[in-house]
Amino acid sequence: MQLDDNLKKLLRELGEAINVGVSESARIQNTIGEIRAAGFDIVLRLDATIGLAARGEKPSHITRQDRRFLESLNIRVDEEVLDEESAAKKLEVTAQDLKFLKSLKISIDESL
Repeated sequence: MQLDDNLKKLLRELGEAINVGVSESARIQNTIGEIRAAGFDIVLRLDATIGLAARGEKPSHITRQDRRFLESLNIRVDEEVLDEESAAKKLEVTAQDLKFLKSLKISIDESL
């Protein structure tokens, strides 16, 4: 999956809306004030997980560039959505490779 410029803009707006919503919440401000009045300093950090998938498409991998973009917005990417470049690939081992590895007394799982 590749994020287009419009989707990137919308994700920025979503992040800003969440920050504004939290920072302008009277209930949150009052509770933080009460915690400070009780003699405590407070740091509030909220984590949000945002899952993106185009409707009607199979789940796809996110690119490394898009992962960096999302992380710059403090959006954490679920580890189940791997980079295209790091998607698991089957190891190809030739008969010559096996012979060489065996000469070094190295065995490998044949299912690789």
